[in-house]
Amino acid sequence: MQLITTQFLPINKVDIYINELFEKKYHLHQYPRTSSINALKNYLSHLRDDIYVLVEHPYVDKVYRDSYYHYYSSKNQEYHRDCARLSFFSKELKLEDFRNVKIHEEIRESYLGFTIIRPTFPQVIGRSIISPEAIKRNNFRICSVTVDVTANSLKTSVTGFPHASQNSETITCAETTIWCIMEYFGMRYPEYRPTLPSKIGAILASQSFERLLPSKGLTAQQISFALRELGFGVKIYSKEAYGNEFLKLLKMYIESGIPVVSAIQNTQGIGHAQSIIGRERFSDTDVDALVTYEDYGNNVLVYDFEDINVDYVFMDDNHPPYMHSKLEFPSSFYPQANWAGCEIKSFIVPLYSKIYMDAGEARTFAKSVLKRYVTQLNVLKDTDVILKVFLASSRSYKNELTGNETLKTLPRELLLRLPMPKFIWVAELSTKELIKKNNINGVFILDATETNRQGLIAGLVGNYYLTENLNEIVQINVPLSPFKNFNNNLR
Repeated sequence: MQLITTQFLPINKVDIYINELFEKKYHLHQYPRTSSINALKNYLSHLRDDIYVLVEHPYVDKVYRDSYYHYYSSKNQEYHRDCARLSFFSKELKLEDFRNVKIHEEIRESYLGFTIIRPTFPQVIGRSIISPEAIKRNNFRICSVTVDVTANSLKTSVTGFPHASQNSETITCAETTIWCIMEYFGMRYPEYRPTLPSKIGAILASQSFERLLPSKGLTAQQISFALRELGFGVKIYSKEAYGNEFLKLLKMYIESGIPVVSAIQNTQGIGHAQSIIGRERFSDTDVDALVTYEDYGNNVLVYDFEDINVDYVFMDDNHPPYMHSKLEFPSSFYPQANWAGCEIKSFIVPLYSKIYMDAGEARTFAKSVLKRYVTQLNVLKDTDVILKVFLASSRSYKNELTGNETLKTLPRELLLRLPMPKFIWVAELSTKELIKKNNINGVFILDATETNRQGLIAGLVGNYYLTENLNEIVQINVPLSPFKNFNNNLR
């Protein structure tokens, strides 16, 4: 039986060590070894230069073993079963430190995630979860989940988003994207379960008239079908159908903390699937640059939050995690000429199955509610409003309300005591100056389980607490001053 070997190295020495591992343990020849190491070096180049890495080999990876037993083990050429694991730390450690109970907590605090190196040469980057703190350019907010792992047998945890590269045989970009999304939802919510490539293949096989291995990729409809079979109420949006609203709707779902599958294409034959999981933090300059507005009367000018021009965060299986780009240019981080000009042609949203009001309906409804109260109650007169609409779970929203001491007691208690469905649409009202400080001066809560226009649950605007009863406005005077916005979807 082969014992596990461990080595602790600065990040700039890892490629040398892995190169020796490929040569001595996997007997890899020069060309595949060089291309594999280049893939690894490209991956590591996006991480901070001061990181240290624990290398463990052999490592049994559940995702690669699933592909191995369902595909690679049946091939004539011999494929290895074992992987290596790279664990990342923010400080230099000694191997004996992992056996010293007194500094275990210190080790856990310095842990930054892991990456699996699998023997699918040259596409060797397997599953990973990397903390954004390990990334050189990390001024962003994303969907994230905390995962329990081990490093040199010590239990620890990391918060990030699951990532893997495709191996081009058992999983291409589409299968990888489905796997990452299920890994995220399965580890964060009890309604879902992480899945393996073979399970994804089995689901798709029921609707396929030809073999699925080796994989040739999936259509948007196949991706949608797989996600639906895995428990989601899937919604597909196409650029052709939604026109100018297309990217605004996409941004709303991202702001709701939902990892969205985007299907990109260009005229040179590229077709690819990516996950979009967050955005860069906006600056004061980005907010000041907002110029497009709607006039609601009473000198109330309404700006859309989605018009703030920032980069978004992509998980692309051909690149390291957390790539940045504008939504208008989803392939800008590809240096190859044939990737130029890609556009997001459609996107797929994995929604909770009981959400019946989609983003477009929620946005339209929120604007109609705002316009109604601006007119009837004469609130927000002579005010510029930034309207931000997003989805949230009522449990998460109320939990954050309990600790929001910037919202006065009476309006806070009125919202907390209000019955709400499992998911709600939240329409936050702010101004350019308030949003720079993450503050708002009003909010409407909409019922995400409604499909009609009677979905207003409650609102705070002006100095009123508002709700509707049989289409009549019920209003209560409340003390209201600017308060902290909801900040739990993207972290």
